[in-house]
Amino acid sequence: MPTNTQESGRERRLLLESLQAFSRGDQEAPLVTKWTNLAEAGLDDESSVKDSPDGAMDQAIKFVLSTDDVDRHGDVISTDGWVLDSYRKNPVLLWAHDYRQPAIGRAAKVWTETHRLLANMEFAPTKFAQEIFSLYRSGFQWGVSVGFKPLRFEERRDEKTGAFLGLRFLEQELLEVSAVPVPANRSALCRSDEPDLHALTALWPVLASQVDELAKLAGEIADTVAELETTAKGEQPKEARADPLTDLISVLRAGRN
Repeated sequence: MPTNTQESGRERRLLLESLQAFSRGDQEAPLVTKWTNLAEAGLDDESSVKDSPDGAMDQAIKFVLSTDDVDRHGDVISTDGWVLDSYRKNPVLLWAHDYRQPAIGRAAKVWTETHRLLANMEFAPTKFAQEIFSLYRSGFQWGVSVGFKPLRFEERRDEKTGAFLGLRFLEQELLEVSAVPVPANRSALCRSDEPDLHALTALWPVLASQVDELAKLAGEIADTVAELETTAKGEQPKEARADPLTDLISVLRAGRN
């Protein structure tokens, strides 16, 4: 039986042949999808779920759909080359590029920034769509993938050896976006510019359960700081001053009670 590597290599050769035939005018441009099961997703520091500011019912999550980075296939998709007019008329979110199944959501907004294509995705009120939404919402899934029609492209080759490295898509029409477990582009992830409040909420009971230990530690730190300050000034030791940590201890103790 063929291995995953052999199957992937065969698909890459067929894609290149189809693109070359398209360049000669012999056939239509092939459909290209960007996702893979061959490597881990890799999260960045700002990757997290973000609710829509319009309300929780919108269930909108901001995603980085594509970037100018070299992906796992060795390809590069130019952000400046995205053609979005058709997609904005039918902004579907699919599951794993399955065109036979109903959409699980839609893009409320899609736009480009420097080196990135982004979208705010809303999930449909169906059972399966809500299951997928919950995976993103709880941090068990992060990736997305784009399906597009190439309009202009060139081959990427090593400057010294001429070895084929991949493709550079210079202009491409976005057809759909899919929710996927592992994206071809390592940066195609849900993201947010705000703190992850769910993680903070989960951490709060842990802090509350250790409030006595924290209080003791805070007192020792405050006493030590006060002694060092007075010693440096040649004064008699003073009573420890209140500080932000002490205030936090008070809030935790009140919440526990």
